[in-house]
Amino acid sequence: MTMDTVDRIAAVMADRSASDWLRVALQTALARDPVEAANDAEFLAELLASRAADALRAAPMFFRD
Repeated sequence: MTMDTVDRIAAVMADRSASDWLRVALQTALARDPVEAANDAEFLAELLASRAADALRAAPMFFRD
C-alpha cells in the first residue's frame, strides 16, 4: 500500500462526518484479501447505484430536477 492510500484510509477512519457504515465496511475490507474486497466493493457499488436510480425513477416529479 502506498503512503497516499494509507493516508486516505486513515483520513476516512478519522473523519467524523464519514458514516459508521462506511468506516465499518472499510475496516472489514482491510482485513480481507485486497483484490477480493475490491471486486466485492465494485459489485456492491453497482447494486447500490442501480437501486438509487430505481428509487429516483420512482420518485414523484417534484423530487426531480
